[in-house]
Amino acid sequence: MTKEINNTAPNTVEELAMQYDERAKKALGYKTVLAFILSKTVAAFKGMCVKDIAELIEGEVYISRVPVDPGQTNRMNGERITGFNTENAETNEGMIRYDILFQVRTAKNARKSYGIIINVEMQKDKPTGYRLSNRAVFYACRLISAQKQREFKHMKFNNMVKVYSIWIVANMEANSVNHIHFVQDTLYGTYQWAGGTDLMNIVIVGITGKSEESDEEANTEAADSRDLCRMLNTLFAVDLDNRERFSKLSDDFGIDVDEGLREEVEVMCNLGQGLLEKGERRGEERGEKRGTQKTKEEDIINFYKVGVSLIMIAQAMSKTEDEIKKVLIDHGVNLDH
Repeated sequence: MTKEINNTAPNTVEELAMQYDERAKKALGYKTVLAFILSKTVAAFKGMCVKDIAELIEGEVYISRVPVDPGQTNRMNGERITGFNTENAETNEGMIRYDILFQVRTAKNARKSYGIIINVEMQKDKPTGYRLSNRAVFYACRLISAQKQREFKHMKFNNMVKVYSIWIVANMEANSVNHIHFVQDTLYGTYQWAGGTDLMNIVIVGITGKSEESDEEANTEAADSRDLCRMLNTLFAVDLDNRERFSKLSDDFGIDVDEGLREEVEVMCNLGQGLLEKGERRGEERGEKRGTQKTKEEDIINFYKVGVSLIMIAQAMSKTEDEIKKVLIDHGVNLDH
């Protein structure tokens, strides 16, 4: 495990925000963490233990490397490839990329055609400039269309594999899990068409980012969703000691916290704390120089524009999230991420 962040400490809020996001994706991209998510969202893995699911994840988990854009997802240097695209970021600067992308088999002896393609996306806030479900549909459709010449050729559409696009949205007011998928309605007659309705799946998970335990009782399906939110809140909560965090991940959710995952989470948490502290210092320094409400509002706007989450801005500025949102809206800032 490299420690490049420790060697080149970020000096600005912008650098901190970028490095925090990258470390958060890497922590989420560990196979045991992904396996837990699959156990609670994908029907084929319900009831399976995390360790067994992790062993079914094939090859490398691609993080911020595979383009979403049409014609790029399964191409490299103009040629079709058998796996996902692994182009360097510099080659297509500005191109949209999946946060996390990988393939998982449904059983140890399953052929590749029985696998499932999984995309996991992270959002630090609920977007207001567009409907998140619309963006998720676009991503899921790309996962389907990019299979041509890779999973199937010519007219062999029966060889398409299922796709799941799983979206994790932080800083929500309440935890939630929604599954968006096809449903076949027979409008006339009794005939039912086989296949197709389970090929494309979208799961949107809203989390508060708070580590509090839920006392609510739930049936088996709802319990899976509740536990998924609990695990993600444990992983990303800013109000949780790391020793307690790792203990909960291991004991409560069966996630193997190895040295690599431990380091990623520790660095992520340090960067998060650094964002808060640097935000506080910047506010104090500017406040001492000008001492105006305008300065604080400028700080809020600048923090948000470089990618700092609402909850972190609120903590740094000693305000509520609603107060932060009001400042942004009053100044015409589009809450689009």
